Amino acid sequence: MSLGRVAARGAGTVMAGQLARVVLQVASVAILTRLIDPTDYGLFTAGMLLVGFGEVFRDFGLSTAAIQAKELSTGQRDTLFWLNVALGAALSAAMALLAPLAAWWFGAPQLTDLARLLGLVFLLNGAVAQYRASLNRTMRFNALVVSDLGANLVGVGVAVAMAANGWSYWSLVGQSLAGGVALLLLTGFQAGWLPGRPRRGTGVRAMVRYGAALVASQFISYLNNNFDNMVIGTRMGLEPLGLYSRAYQLLMRTVNQFRVPTTTVALPVLSRLDGRDRNDAFVLAGQKALGYAIVPLIAVAGATAVPIVAIFTGPKFQAIATPFAILAVASAFQTVAYVGYWVYLARGLTKHLLTYSLIGLVGRALGILIGSSWGIVGVAIGFAVSEALLWPISIWWLSRYTPMPVRSLYAGAFRVLGVAAVAGVAGYYAVGASAALPSIVQLIIGVVVVGLGYLAAAVIPAFRRDYQEMISFARMALPQRAG
Repeated sequence: MSLGRVAARGAGTVMAGQLARVVLQVASVAILTRLIDPTDYGLFTAGMLLVGFGEVFRDFGLSTAAIQAKELSTGQRDTLFWLNVALGAALSAAMALLAPLAAWWFGAPQLTDLARLLGLVFLLNGAVAQYRASLNRTMRFNALVVSDLGANLVGVGVAVAMAANGWSYWSLVGQSLAGGVALLLLTGFQAGWLPGRPRRGTGVRAMVRYGAALVASQFISYLNNNFDNMVIGTRMGLEPLGLYSRAYQLLMRTVNQFRVPTTTVALPVLSRLDGRDRNDAFVLAGQKALGYAIVPLIAVAGATAVPIVAIFTGPKFQAIATPFAILAVASAFQTVAYVGYWVYLARGLTKHLLTYSLIGLVGRALGILIGSSWGIVGVAIGFAVSEALLWPISIWWLSRYTPMPVRSLYAGAFRVLGVAAVAGVAGYYAVGASAALPSIVQLIIGVVVVGLGYLAAAVIPAFRRDYQEMISFARMALPQRAG
């Protein structure tokens, strides 16, 4: 089977799994936001800021190094497994020591015990890292999807049961730990191997160097992704943090459920492609696939923010509708630039990724800090403006270090963003005009108007060609009949 068909089939499998995860995530948000208060969400989010920071170092980039490597021996795999476990255990211990400091910083004594228990996530994720890398490397995408979805089901089930019995923020801790245990068991079973003892002289030093350069970029990426939460938690308190985190989870994390796993397919394929023409073709096709599969959903989310929030979060979280819509704009810009991340990893350009990540951090931090003077809405605006300014810079920066079809990527991004803007604005005004109707009717109207906007764009030849390419790609992703 050609790599193109493998990529298409893999993308189809991953997207189907992610669709199921998104449905599960949205359902869990709809239930849990009615059982847990914004302040409790803020407390849990503060704890997860520490977990996210530690997660940067837990993996140390070793799973990506294993996927990207041309060859991986059993000795290397086993040694990398125990390195990940050791790092996870060390970070769990560090979390226990730092928990009182975090509680003092946020002015929340209950954060001490919460953070210490959440620290066990490091150990679980360290143990699962090389199992996931093994499945990814061998392009066993079905196994990855089954493991991820099963773990999410277990975690959500535990959280809902605990929240219904009055466990408040502890139910969210239970979700993280139960999901982590389930993921380790399911992924280990799917991978079908047990780790041997670590051995010297297996040649993992080069992988550790690759991972070390990647860790620095991941640390900057962590700050990029969490600086808004840090600023809100420090300057505004736990309740605004809880509100903003729900808007972020409902929009950005839902989008990431589709966007981030595409690296699962793209990294092993790009690492094996030879020749610039084939690489350029894959990158351009990847941008279109992301743009026309994900950005329309983002346009719908932005246009129908008010009814979405009313339906899925309940009365305690109505204030998040505006930041939710603004975050949709930021997410669209992030999506058209996301293929650059694939290229950085596949071509081993982790040092250059680090440099650009620093540039991006400065831009986002400035936007968020300036916007924070106007509350959580201002933070969302600052975030969106910085993403709008950074996405073209990200593509240009990468082209300085490796061949890239820059003009074609810009043109493709402008088409993706242009049709989303027109369709999204039309949907937004249609929803506003139907404000007197029930929320579900407003949502349906918004979806229909955005969909009609995309259909109307087909009269323009460039968009029609893009749509035809996406239809061909979708057909490749579907299972083929025998014979």
